[in-house]
Amino acid sequence: MADIHKHEPAEGGGERSELEIFRRQWDLYRKIIDNDYFHGADVYPVLNRYLKEEIQGPFRFLDLACGDASGIVGTLKGTQITHYHGVDLSLPALELAERQLQVLPCATKLEHADFTDAVKGQAHAPDVAWFGLSLHHIATPGKRDLMCDIRKLIAAEGAFVIYEPTLRDNEDLLAYLDRFDTLARSTWTACTPEELDMALEHVRSCDLPETGSDWIRLGREAGFSKGEELLRAPTDLFRMFAYRV
Repeated sequence: MADIHKHEPAEGGGERSELEIFRRQWDLYRKIIDNDYFHGADVYPVLNRYLKEEIQGPFRFLDLACGDASGIVGTLKGTQITHYHGVDLSLPALELAERQLQVLPCATKLEHADFTDAVKGQAHAPDVAWFGLSLHHIATPGKRDLMCDIRKLIAAEGAFVIYEPTLRDNEDLLAYLDRFDTLARSTWTACTPEELDMALEHVRSCDLPETGSDWIRLGREAGFSKGEELLRAPTDLFRMFAYRV
Protein backbone atom coordinates (compact mmCIF):
# COMPACT_ATOMS: atom_id res chain seq x y z
CA MET A 1 0.00 0.00 0.00
CA ALA A 2 1.29 3.47 -0.89
CA ASP A 3 2.11 5.87 1.93
CA ILE A 4 0.63 9.31 1.20
CA HIS A 5 2.80 12.06 2.66
CA LYS A 6 0.51 15.05 3.14
CA HIS A 7 1.75 18.65 3.07
CA GLU A 8 -0.84 20.67 4.97
CA PRO A 9 -2.16 23.86 3.28
CA ALA A 10 -0.97 27.16 4.67
CA GLU A 11 -4.51 28.36 5.41
CA GLY A 12 -7.61 26.57 6.64
CA GLY A 13 -10.25 25.34 4.19
CA GLY A 14 -7.77 24.37 1.51
CA GLU A 15 -8.67 20.70 1.43
CA ARG A 16 -12.41 21.39 1.21
CA SER A 17 -11.93 23.80 -1.71
CA GLU A 18 -9.63 21.33 -3.41
CA LEU A 19 -12.20 18.55 -3.09
CA GLU A 20 -14.97 20.73 -4.54
CA ILE A 21 -12.82 21.70 -7.53
CA PHE A 22 -11.72 18.11 -8.01
CA ARG A 23 -15.26 16.76 -8.05
CA ARG A 24 -16.41 19.46 -10.47
CA GLN A 25 -13.62 18.80 -12.96
CA TRP A 26 -13.15 15.07 -12.53
CA ASP A 27 -15.95 13.92 -14.85
CA LEU A 28 -14.61 16.11 -17.65
CA TYR A 29 -11.04 14.97 -17.08
CA ARG A 30 -12.08 11.30 -17.17
CA LYS A 31 -14.12 11.88 -20.32
CA ILE A 32 -11.10 13.38 -22.08
CA ILE A 33 -8.79 10.59 -20.91
CA ASP A 34 -11.25 7.75 -21.55
CA ASN A 35 -11.80 8.98 -25.11
CA ASP A 36 -8.03 9.24 -25.60
CA TYR A 37 -8.12 12.86 -26.73
CA PHE A 38 -4.58 13.28 -25.31
CA HIS A 39 -3.34 10.11 -27.11
CA GLY A 40 -2.25 8.15 -24.07
CA ALA A 41 -2.79 4.98 -26.11
CA ASP A 42 0.19 6.09 -28.22
CA VAL A 43 2.30 7.51 -25.41
CA TYR A 44 2.35 4.76 -22.81
CA PRO A 45 3.55 1.92 -25.10
CA VAL A 46 6.44 4.14 -26.23
CA LEU A 47 7.35 4.91 -22.62
CA ASN A 48 7.14 1.22 -21.70
CA ARG A 49 9.44 0.29 -24.58
CA TYR A 50 11.87 3.06 -23.64
CA LEU A 51 12.07 1.85 -20.04
CA LYS A 52 12.72 -1.70 -21.18
CA GLU A 53 15.24 -0.92 -23.89
CA GLU A 54 17.07 2.20 -22.74
CA ILE A 55 17.20 1.94 -18.95
CA GLN A 56 19.75 -0.63 -17.91
CA GLY A 57 18.86 -2.66 -14.83
CA PRO A 58 16.40 -2.01 -11.99
CA PHE A 59 15.22 1.59 -11.62
CA ARG A 60 13.49 4.00 -9.25
CA PHE A 61 10.69 5.99 -10.92
CA LEU A 62 9.59 9.54 -10.04
CA ASP A 63 6.17 10.51 -11.43
CA LEU A 64 5.71 14.29 -11.22
CA ALA A 65 2.11 15.58 -11.28
CA CYS A 66 1.02 11.93 -11.18
CA GLY A 67 -2.73 12.52 -10.79
CA ASP A 68 -4.56 9.27 -10.18
CA ALA A 69 -1.73 7.23 -11.81
CA SER A 70 -4.28 5.40 -13.96
CA GLY A 71 -2.24 5.65 -17.16
CA ILE A 72 1.21 4.97 -15.82
CA VAL A 73 0.40 1.74 -13.94
CA GLY A 74 0.05 -0.38 -17.06
CA THR A 75 3.18 1.22 -18.50
CA LEU A 76 5.30 0.12 -15.56
CA LYS A 77 4.15 -3.49 -15.63
CA GLY A 78 6.81 -5.80 -17.01
CA THR A 79 9.65 -3.35 -16.34
CA GLN A 80 12.42 -3.59 -13.74
CA ILE A 81 10.92 -0.91 -11.49
CA THR A 82 11.97 -1.21 -7.84
CA HIS A 83 10.31 1.91 -6.42
CA TYR A 84 7.52 4.27 -7.53
CA HIS A 85 7.22 7.81 -6.13
CA GLY A 86 4.26 9.92 -7.27
CA VAL A 87 3.86 13.63 -6.51
CA ASP A 88 0.70 15.69 -6.94
CA LEU A 89 -1.05 18.70 -5.41
CA SER A 90 -4.46 17.01 -5.49
CA LEU A 91 -5.06 14.87 -2.43
CA PRO A 92 -8.25 13.29 -3.90
CA ALA A 93 -6.26 12.24 -6.98
CA LEU A 94 -3.56 10.71 -4.78
CA GLU A 95 -6.17 8.74 -2.87
CA LEU A 96 -7.34 7.27 -6.18
CA ALA A 97 -3.72 6.60 -7.16
CA GLU A 98 -3.18 4.65 -3.95
CA ARG A 99 -5.67 2.06 -5.16
CA GLN A 100 -4.29 1.99 -8.70
CA LEU A 101 -0.73 1.35 -7.52
CA GLN A 102 -1.56 -1.80 -5.58
CA VAL A 103 -0.92 -3.89 -8.69
CA LEU A 104 2.73 -2.79 -8.97
CA PRO A 105 5.28 -5.33 -7.67
CA CYS A 106 7.39 -2.70 -5.90
CA ALA A 107 7.44 -0.26 -3.01
CA THR A 108 5.38 2.88 -3.64
CA LYS A 109 5.20 6.35 -2.13
CA LEU A 110 2.73 9.16 -2.81
CA GLU A 111 3.53 12.73 -1.86
CA HIS A 112 1.00 15.56 -1.54
CA ALA A 113 3.16 18.46 -2.73
CA ASP A 114 3.98 20.91 -5.49
CA PHE A 115 6.38 19.21 -7.88
CA THR A 116 8.69 22.24 -7.91
CA ASP A 117 9.23 21.77 -4.18
CA ALA A 118 9.30 17.97 -4.29
CA VAL A 119 12.28 17.73 -6.64
CA LYS A 120 14.40 19.71 -4.18
CA GLY A 121 13.73 17.50 -1.19
CA GLN A 122 14.36 13.98 -2.46
CA ALA A 123 16.22 11.61 -0.15
CA HIS A 124 16.86 9.06 -2.91
CA ALA A 125 17.83 9.85 -6.49
CA PRO A 126 15.40 8.41 -9.05
CA ASP A 127 16.75 6.73 -12.16
CA VAL A 128 13.83 7.96 -14.25
CA ALA A 129 11.67 11.07 -13.82
CA TRP A 130 8.45 11.41 -15.83
CA PHE A 131 6.31 14.46 -16.54
CA GLY A 132 3.04 14.07 -18.45
CA LEU A 133 1.09 17.17 -19.54
CA SER A 134 2.02 19.46 -16.64
CA LEU A 135 5.42 21.05 -17.31
CA HIS A 136 3.84 23.35 -19.91
CA HIS A 137 2.02 25.27 -17.18
CA ILE A 138 5.29 26.97 -16.23
CA ALA A 139 6.89 29.89 -18.11
CA THR A 140 10.11 29.21 -20.01
CA PRO A 141 12.58 30.39 -17.30
CA GLY A 142 10.73 28.30 -14.72
CA LYS A 143 10.83 25.26 -16.98
CA ARG A 144 14.60 25.69 -17.30
CA ASP A 145 15.08 26.02 -13.55
CA LEU A 146 12.95 22.97 -12.83
CA MET A 147 14.73 20.90 -15.46
CA CYS A 148 18.06 21.93 -13.89
CA ASP A 149 16.79 20.70 -10.51
CA ILE A 150 15.68 17.41 -12.07
CA ARG A 151 19.04 17.01 -13.84
CA LYS A 152 20.84 17.38 -10.51
CA LEU A 153 18.49 14.90 -8.90
CA ILE A 154 18.56 12.00 -11.38
CA ALA A 155 21.03 9.20 -10.79
CA ALA A 156 23.92 8.49 -13.15
CA GLU A 157 22.83 6.89 -16.45
CA GLY A 158 19.26 8.00 -15.69
CA ALA A 159 16.66 9.73 -17.85
CA PHE A 160 14.00 12.44 -17.78
CA VAL A 161 11.00 11.86 -20.07
CA ILE A 162 8.19 14.31 -20.84
CA TYR A 163 5.00 14.40 -22.91
CA GLU A 164 3.85 17.98 -23.40
CA PRO A 165 1.99 20.39 -25.70
CA THR A 166 4.41 21.50 -28.39
CA LEU A 167 4.37 24.35 -30.87
CA ARG A 168 5.44 23.77 -34.42
CA ASP A 169 8.67 25.58 -35.25
CA ASN A 170 7.81 29.17 -36.24
CA GLU A 171 4.32 28.82 -34.73
CA ASP A 172 3.34 31.35 -32.06
CA LEU A 173 1.21 30.65 -29.01
CA LEU A 174 -1.96 32.23 -30.42
CA ALA A 175 -1.77 30.12 -33.59
CA TYR A 176 -1.26 26.98 -31.49
CA LEU A 177 -4.22 27.79 -29.25
CA ASP A 178 -6.43 28.44 -32.27
CA ARG A 179 -5.33 25.14 -33.81
CA PHE A 180 -6.05 23.33 -30.53
CA ASP A 181 -9.47 24.98 -30.26
CA THR A 182 -10.46 24.11 -33.84
CA LEU A 183 -9.39 20.50 -33.51
CA ALA A 184 -11.02 19.94 -30.11
CA ARG A 185 -14.34 21.43 -31.16
CA SER A 186 -14.46 19.19 -34.23
CA THR A 187 -13.25 15.90 -32.69
CA TRP A 188 -13.99 15.89 -28.92
CA THR A 189 -17.52 14.74 -29.66
CA ALA A 190 -18.05 13.08 -26.26
CA CYS A 191 -17.93 16.50 -24.56
CA THR A 192 -20.89 18.81 -24.25
CA PRO A 193 -20.53 22.41 -25.51
CA GLU A 194 -20.22 23.55 -21.89
CA GLU A 195 -17.49 20.99 -21.21
CA LEU A 196 -15.62 22.03 -24.33
CA ASP A 197 -15.76 25.66 -23.26
CA MET A 198 -14.41 24.71 -19.82
CA ALA A 199 -11.57 22.60 -21.21
CA LEU A 200 -10.54 25.15 -23.82
CA GLU A 201 -10.67 28.02 -21.36
CA HIS A 202 -8.18 26.08 -19.26
CA VAL A 203 -5.95 25.60 -22.30
CA ARG A 204 -6.06 29.28 -23.25
CA SER A 205 -5.43 30.51 -19.71
CA CYS A 206 -2.85 27.97 -18.53
CA ASP A 207 -0.93 26.42 -21.44
CA LEU A 208 2.56 27.69 -22.27
CA PRO A 209 3.99 25.18 -24.76
CA GLU A 210 7.46 25.34 -26.32
CA THR A 211 8.51 24.46 -29.85
CA GLY A 212 10.15 21.09 -30.37
CA SER A 213 13.49 22.81 -30.89
CA ASP A 214 13.09 24.75 -27.66
CA TRP A 215 12.18 21.64 -25.65
CA ILE A 216 15.47 20.11 -26.82
CA ARG A 217 17.36 23.34 -26.10
CA LEU A 218 15.96 23.60 -22.58
CA GLY A 219 17.22 20.10 -21.85
CA ARG A 220 20.67 21.01 -23.08
CA GLU A 221 20.70 24.22 -21.02
CA ALA A 222 19.64 22.20 -17.97
CA GLY A 223 22.72 20.03 -18.33
CA PHE A 224 21.40 16.90 -19.99
CA SER A 225 23.86 15.31 -22.39
CA LYS A 226 21.27 14.27 -24.96
CA GLY A 227 17.68 15.10 -25.88
CA GLU A 228 15.53 13.42 -28.49
CA GLU A 229 11.95 13.38 -29.70
CA LEU A 230 10.34 9.98 -29.13
CA LEU A 231 6.80 10.59 -30.32
CA ARG A 232 4.62 13.12 -32.07
CA ALA A 233 0.86 12.84 -31.45
CA PRO A 234 -1.31 12.34 -34.56
CA THR A 235 -2.74 15.83 -34.05
CA ASP A 236 0.79 17.33 -33.73
CA LEU A 237 -0.41 19.14 -30.61
CA PHE A 238 1.74 17.07 -28.22
CA ARG A 239 5.20 15.51 -28.39
CA MET A 240 7.29 13.23 -26.20
CA PHE A 241 10.96 13.89 -25.43
CA ALA A 242 13.63 11.98 -23.53
CA TYR A 243 16.74 13.52 -21.95
CA ARG A 244 19.72 11.53 -20.72
CA VAL A 245 22.08 12.38 -17.88
